[in-house]
Amino acid sequence: MRRAILLVAAALAAGPAGSQGEPPPPPGGVTGVITGTGFTRIKIAVPEPEGDPTLRGIAAEIAATVRDDLAYSGYFEVIDPALYPLAATSKETTATDKWASIGAAAVASGKLAPGSGRIDFRGKLVNASPATTLFERRYGGPSDLVRRVAHQYADDIVQQLTGQPGIAMTWIAFVGKHGKGKEIYMMDYDGQRVRRITSTGSINLMPTWSPVAQRLAYMSWRTGAPSIDVLESDGKITRAQTAGGTMNISPDWSPDGRRIVYASNASGNCDVHILDLASGRSSRLTSSPAIDASPSFAPNGREIAFTSDRSGSPQIYVMDAEGLNVRRLSSGDDYADAAAWSPKGDRVAYVSRRGGRFDIVVIEIQSGAVTSLTHGEGSNENPRWSPDGRHLVFSSNRAGAYDLYTMRADGTDVRRLTRGGDCITPDWSHRTP
Repeated sequence: MRRAILLVAAALAAGPAGSQGEPPPPPGGVTGVITGTGFTRIKIAVPEPEGDPTLRGIAAEIAATVRDDLAYSGYFEVIDPALYPLAATSKETTATDKWASIGAAAVASGKLAPGSGRIDFRGKLVNASPATTLFERRYGGPSDLVRRVAHQYADDIVQQLTGQPGIAMTWIAFVGKHGKGKEIYMMDYDGQRVRRITSTGSINLMPTWSPVAQRLAYMSWRTGAPSIDVLESDGKITRAQTAGGTMNISPDWSPDGRRIVYASNASGNCDVHILDLASGRSSRLTSSPAIDASPSFAPNGREIAFTSDRSGSPQIYVMDAEGLNVRRLSSGDDYADAAAWSPKGDRVAYVSRRGGRFDIVVIEIQSGAVTSLTHGEGSNENPRWSPDGRHLVFSSNRAGAYDLYTMRADGTDVRRLTRGGDCITPDWSHRTP
């Protein structure tokens, strides 16, 4: 089922969708800063934290989560835990030299203490050789947030050893079916801890995170015709002051969080508008007789990509944030939609139809070079970048129904996040709250 916004816009005019069902839950010394694309992955050992034997389950979960987070980042080669006993029995005289004997350049260890229903974890990161303690920090939280504690520890390790912020604490928002409608869900970046965050009993689509991941804007039929709602961090929902009309859809935040760009038929045609949240004033940016939709702010805040069929078929265009200097970005596509800027603004991912299939491609802004990241494994749609620019999340029906997947920015290491079916329009949070 094609989810492109231009087809959605046409469908919206006909009214809400039919009944839906409830989805089940998805399932040498290290120094310096890593830069550029060519580097050797850091070999790191992550043994289970020491502590009270009654906390063995928590210790195992922390270690497994940290290993997964570090491996996923692409910066690390996590040494197989099956080799850890060899370090323990090594003839080397110091603990760090023992780890170095199995190839570890760094060791992420820890200790757990009984916490009366809370996690009390002290994480330690050391160079294996020469022995240097890089940090030792205390982490805590409710006992049901073990993975969250592990994610924070993993992000601290990434920051310390690479100079780059980690993404393990980030979230992915998406749409899933619920009863007769569609609600907004969120989950950890790795597909764990799925929870529903709207309960409107209506249809809600296309969530988008504010720059600091504390607010979500999305389109909703909560009070009638589709318009833009904003979900605050405290759970309060407000209706954005859009331009009017019977259809206000596909919101995206400006990088400073002060404006929302969206598509509206307030002028009688589907055009791109921009809303200043402080003043409540909405301005129209495009006035083409064509359908203009799916706007996406560039990270510099000065440009907006959008989809338009002004050339005969839907294609990706870019304009200044004031609506001027419109130029076409995509070429060679039968159909192009759902543009998403990379965090650095040097690339745009979008959906391309070539040969009857929808695939995700990336175009380099400076050179215009286009790279296909998917290759006909079902229909692949709605790409969104991770905040480090090293991964993308997208929806795909490659296994039958639509579910969410992630992949590296070069299209490799595809991982399935959900298994509920009808999981669509994901968005990856920019930063942790």
